[in-house]
Amino acid sequence: MRAGSAVVSLAWASGPLGHGACHAQLSGAGLLSREQPLALGQARLVLRDLTPGCNLSLTVQCRAGPLQASTHPVLLPMEPDPVGDVQCQPETTRLALVWTVPAGDVDTCLVVAEQLAAGGAAQLVFRANTSRGALLLAHLAPATSYRLSLSVLGRNGLWSRAVSLVCATVPEAWHPPELAASPQLEPETGMGVLIAQGMFGEEDGQIQWYGVIASTNMSLARPPREAISCTWYDHHYGGRDTYLAVLLSSPFHPGPWAGPASWLVPVGTDDCGRTRDICNGRLRPGSRYRFSVVAFSRHSPDTVIAFSAFSEPRTSPSWAVPLPVTAGIVASMLALVLLGLLCWRRVKGQRAEKSLRSQELTAYNLWRTHRPIPAHSFQQSFEAKSAHAYQAFFQEFEELKEVGKEQPRLEAEHPANSAKNRYPHVLPYDHSRVRLALLDGKPHSDYINASFIPGYTHPQEFIATQGPLKKTLADFWRLVWEQQVQVIVMLTVGMENGRVLCEHYWPADSSPVTHGPVTVRLLAEQRQDEWTAREFQLHHAAQQWPRRVKQLQFTTWPDHSVPEAPSSLLAFMELVREQARAATGAGPLLVHCSAGVGRSGTFVALWRLLRQLEEEQVVDVFHVVHALRLHRPLMIQTPSQYIFLHRCLLSRVLEGPPSTCAAEVAETHSGHWAAPGTPHVAGAPCRPQPIPVRNFAQVCAERAADGNAGFLREHQLLLQALKDEAGSGMPPPRSEQDGTASNGRCQEWSPSVESGPAGEMLEAWLFPGGPSGRDHVVLTGPAGPAELWELVWEHGACVLVSLCPPDPQEKDLWPTETQPVVTDAVTARWVADGSAAGWPCVSLHVTHKASGKERPVQRLQLPCGRPGQALPPGTLLPFLAAVDQCCSRDARQPGTLLSHCSKGAAQLGTFLALEQLLQQAGAEGSVDIFTVVLQQSQACSLMTPTLEQYAHLYSCLNSVLADRLP
Repeated sequence: MRAGSAVVSLAWASGPLGHGACHAQLSGAGLLSREQPLALGQARLVLRDLTPGCNLSLTVQCRAGPLQASTHPVLLPMEPDPVGDVQCQPETTRLALVWTVPAGDVDTCLVVAEQLAAGGAAQLVFRANTSRGALLLAHLAPATSYRLSLSVLGRNGLWSRAVSLVCATVPEAWHPPELAASPQLEPETGMGVLIAQGMFGEEDGQIQWYGVIASTNMSLARPPREAISCTWYDHHYGGRDTYLAVLLSSPFHPGPWAGPASWLVPVGTDDCGRTRDICNGRLRPGSRYRFSVVAFSRHSPDTVIAFSAFSEPRTSPSWAVPLPVTAGIVASMLALVLLGLLCWRRVKGQRAEKSLRSQELTAYNLWRTHRPIPAHSFQQSFEAKSAHAYQAFFQEFEELKEVGKEQPRLEAEHPANSAKNRYPHVLPYDHSRVRLALLDGKPHSDYINASFIPGYTHPQEFIATQGPLKKTLADFWRLVWEQQVQVIVMLTVGMENGRVLCEHYWPADSSPVTHGPVTVRLLAEQRQDEWTAREFQLHHAAQQWPRRVKQLQFTTWPDHSVPEAPSSLLAFMELVREQARAATGAGPLLVHCSAGVGRSGTFVALWRLLRQLEEEQVVDVFHVVHALRLHRPLMIQTPSQYIFLHRCLLSRVLEGPPSTCAAEVAETHSGHWAAPGTPHVAGAPCRPQPIPVRNFAQVCAERAADGNAGFLREHQLLLQALKDEAGSGMPPPRSEQDGTASNGRCQEWSPSVESGPAGEMLEAWLFPGGPSGRDHVVLTGPAGPAELWELVWEHGACVLVSLCPPDPQEKDLWPTETQPVVTDAVTARWVADGSAAGWPCVSLHVTHKASGKERPVQRLQLPCGRPGQALPPGTLLPFLAAVDQCCSRDARQPGTLLSHCSKGAAQLGTFLALEQLLQQAGAEGSVDIFTVVLQQSQACSLMTPTLEQYAHLYSCLNSVLADRLP
């Protein structure tokens, strides 16, 4: 009983019904009674146009001649309708809510507000009843998301279905510094500018755009404001000395798992021709340039602009050409001119063909630059591109910026269709747009903002479209019907931060809704934490048979952003693939978000690449995105989405093939994808999967249950994987063999001293930097001054960590206030005693004798117990914070961390694993303890943990994630 209607089941006495007349009588407090005739034996009674929110009384009366009978009254409580047209207007510390109070016998509306925290936690901050259609929520935190829920209470005591939305308050007004510090430049002679997070103050999360100002004027004290209106064209052709060279959207996002800490932006990389738009054109050869960073605010009513001071001057590279080469160029140019005059007539009529060949040549050149990556090499490639704050990813994404933009979109730009586009800059290309059937021959009625997108096996496997507008609802359902769509993938919510991203295009309940020729009925709805599944029945006015369509909505993907962890999107992807396989004879898979390009492009690219991974054991991210952008503009809209796509693929690669546990698929013993031809061991158990950060505490508790049964199973899998490696030529764990082979993730370093007292070995490994770009050098065994300090210099270590108690025999290792440590290659001197995050820290300087160069090094000492004893979380976690602070002091580049332990390598393994896992949690939103420990143990057998140490690592990580320390 809802939506003003009710269905009543009627039961009649057994035996002959006889003759007579019956009717149903409906009455209620303050309502006129009404009667509805009944047929003898009628099984169901449908009552419509009832008043929501009230209690009604129903009786059935029958009369046959002078005889009459009636039933006892039956109470019909009517559920009130939900509120409608909810709008949220955010301010800094307030949210203004406006809604439509539903008709009927309603009392009050309950408004509940919950503050959302990272990881999905929610805290109740407001709960109140109101009889009005508006409410102002005050005293809220700025830049914070709130989940709002509105429910209507009927006068009969029933509650309506709740209407929920998420709305975020606006950050406080940005007050940038008068002039920020000058930016660092690319090392050596490069022309790159390093943009660091926080260079414009703590409130720089409000910055939407960053730009780089280039200037040849050495006398300017600060950039003039008019420089942002000048482009490379004005500089190169107009004589302007200061101009805006680069304008890019901010890669920095607030939150506990933020992105890169810095961003290297190359200047002078593009061939701009004579464009007057902003273009990163080539610098004048041999000229001296200074650079400034400009920031543009996100939220203020009037855009706030802030500048940094100019950098130090840097001379652009000169391109001197020898005289013989110059003569050859001139002769070649003359020959080309003559050839051009002869071929001019033929060329004039073949411009379109030339343009196509140019695109093919461009694609060929890109193919030579970006080759497909074998699955077994993908992790290494990902880590290499993640170094230096994801610089390689940003450069790749920049290469895709102009792909497809020259293609015509005349129909989308026609004035008759402009109102059908949600965003004026997202328009489908003419060659790939989906054409609807014309309505009564009316021109332009075939237009909808939707594009065919090629998949792995079919050139029209997908349709990417914008979220429907109110005026395009009928067109959307015509699209679904005409293209025989059976599965709709929705990657957005209807409203975000008070902004409508997509119209609610399906019925709110079981009552059918008609849009144009198509009537839609909601058959089923199932809600989960991160997605909702619905099933619709569609009936076309001109067709006899209805169709069924399933809709899968992913609800935790913010606009212009990425999900919290790859695991959630990969799980949703498998759900969609299962539904698509079950839809026999279906048309394209329809995918939409708000604009139909950012989240939709990421989803389609991931779908194609997962298929490629399964079929070919390679992934070709760059060319898949290139192909998508040739069919719809801006497919994958932000660098963060491009990087997240790689993270999803990395997560799947580390899982092994999707059917690892059910089928015999080529897989290495460590669970990674194998190179083609690698043999598979049938019946191998499934390896543990990465754990989302927000679920870590729950998973940790589950594995600790029943006497650490879950940890015991994982530890046995770890030892089995190491045993398999040993059987293939790798040294077994805890072995006494000399040295440890590299597994591809780390590199072994061989110091000059082979062994120390009691036959202990001195060994070192380099673990390349992951998401943070920070390399980690690990040194085990007794080291002398030459081995230690020359290793510090060779790898550019900025932080030196000692993970064992001070040993009197090692006193010659450390410089004192009066006594430096001198080796053949370097000299280490004491500078000062200080602290980092409340932890004692010694500042040192290391000088290279041959070059005379000097580097600062911070030394931290962790007081440990006996060798093999577990590191207590209360000591280890603050120490990790001090290490991170020391490594982050130089914003120009991530510093190398060198950890040394002469005894107790298992303690060193715990520290190394935890340091890597915290980087992983911050960059990916999930942690993979099994893989990290396996790779460490394969590199250094002495780091193989016992069961107690493995469980202790879980406990330490659980403590740090619970306290939000990373």
